[in-house]
This record gives sequence, structure tokens and C-alpha cells, in this order.
Amino acid sequence: MRVKYYERQTLDNIARNILDQYNPLFLYMQPQSTPLEGIVQDMFDLYIEYKRLTEYGDELGRIIFNDGYTPHFNTEKDEYEYIKVSSGTILIEALLLENHKLHGRLRFTIAHELSHWVLHRELFASMSVTQIAYGIGNCPNTNSIEWQANYLAKSLLMPKSQIKYAFYMMGDEPNAKKIVCLANMFEVSKQSMEIRLNEMGLIKSVFV
Repeated sequence: MRVKYYERQTLDNIARNILDQYNPLFLYMQPQSTPLEGIVQDMFDLYIEYKRLTEYGDELGRIIFNDGYTPHFNTEKDEYEYIKVSSGTILIEALLLENHKLHGRLRFTIAHELSHWVLHRELFASMSVTQIAYGIGNCPNTNSIEWQANYLAKSLLMPKSQIKYAFYMMGDEPNAKKIVCLANMFEVSKQSMEIRLNEMGLIKSVFV
């Protein structure tokens, strides 16, 4: 199964088109966090559900492409069990919801799973939930699809035009302070913001 190739600029354009379709004025407004849940639910008609996916929180998110059954960890029984899931469900590790310090990680995980739906739905359309979850059969190389989902997630949460505007509006402030302020403004982690600013050539590495 062949994975479609996307350049970074193409993924930035896809993100921009999604934001434009959701709200044509959004990218021209004061820089602010992306209305992620609204996009997920209202624009794509997807459903976010919080579950303990694994015993130790190893997996943060999972997108369901087809109706079926998927495993999760039942904390009351202290064991794994299968639950029935519907196509279009985004399963998020419940531990992310319990720690406010992981809010940025939570939003990135949702954006990442949404990106899989946008980019890879056709790729996985003929595969069962179990095949995808365990890499059984004709599953594609995960490195490419994970990179694509990560980059599109960054583009959705940190649109280039808004990031540039907010960055330069902060003038001569130290880069470390800019990263913290921008991370809070866009509701992402400091690490994600630093990576994005670095990719855009606005800074050199500060924290990472």
C-alpha cells in the first residue's frame, strides 16, 4: 500500500484551507488558539472520546476509520478489553485530560488524529480496526504517515501567518520568552512552539 507524498508547503496549504473553510476570517483575526474541537466536530463530524487506551499511557490517541472493535485498558478490572467503536471516533488517552500541564499535548494529539483522517482515510478505508491497530496485513510504512500527521497538526495549531505576525509583534523580547508567550497564546507546548519557530527559520533552538 503506497503512501502519498506531501511536501511541507502542501501540508501548510491544506491546514490553511481547513481553517478558511471553518472560518474565512480566522487567519485575519488577532492571533489566537485554533478552535480545534469545533473543527473536529462541526466541520468533519468526528467524535472525541476519552479512554484509557493502554495501562501505562503509551498510546495517546487513536483514530477509528471503520466500525469495529478496538482494545482499551479497563482500570476497574485491571485488564484489557475490546470495545465497540464507530468510524469517525477519535480516542484520546484519558490521562491527558487529568493533568492541566498536558493541555498542549492533548490538543496536539487531537490535531494529529484529525490529520490522519484528512490525509490517510482512503489509505485505511479497506482495513479493519484490528488490522490498523496491530499493523496486520497490508499496512503502510508508519514513519511517513506519522510525519505527515505531525506536520499537519503543527500547521493547524500554529498557522504560519499568525505565528509570524505574533512573533514579530513581540519585537526584541528574548526568544525564550517569545516561545513561552506564543505557546500560551496558541495553547500548545513550549517544545511544539520551539520546533515550529525553528522550522520557520524564526529562531534557533532554545529549549530542545
